[in-house]
Amino acid sequence: MKRSFVLAALCASPLLASCKEPTQAADSSKANSFVRAGQYITISEMRTYGTSDAIAGTNDEYYVIRFKWTNTLGIALVPKIDHFVIEDTSKRRFLGVQTGNSALVGISNFSGQLDRGESHEYTVGFRVPLNTQGMLFYDASF
Repeated sequence: MKRSFVLAALCASPLLASCKEPTQAADSSKANSFVRAGQYITISEMRTYGTSDAIAGTNDEYYVIRFKWTNTLGIALVPKIDHFVIEDTSKRRFLGVQTGNSALVGISNFSGQLDRGESHEYTVGFRVPLNTQGMLFYDASF
């Protein structure tokens, strides 16, 4: 009797191993509790990575965020990656980057002009202190 239960369990294990939980589509309200989307931004994915440097006294990480931004500024412009900003709850600002860390290797973004009302998808990294919470937006003021 025991032998038949063991045999049944062994036969069923490959079937169970191939089962996966269903994946849930990313949504700007569910993408990550650490970063909220500002106006005209829709976050589709966010990943966190450790830094590859060993700077004493820092506990930083990289947030690499894929999002869609719509130009509502009233003028056509070529968006600059470092104008995408995460502002934390203490009003500290972290500017976007796409180079400088191994977590950012292979990131390439649209570098053309966006007319008013046009949207494009971007992937941008932000070096932030561990567990930073804030809002992602585009700042054209500088």
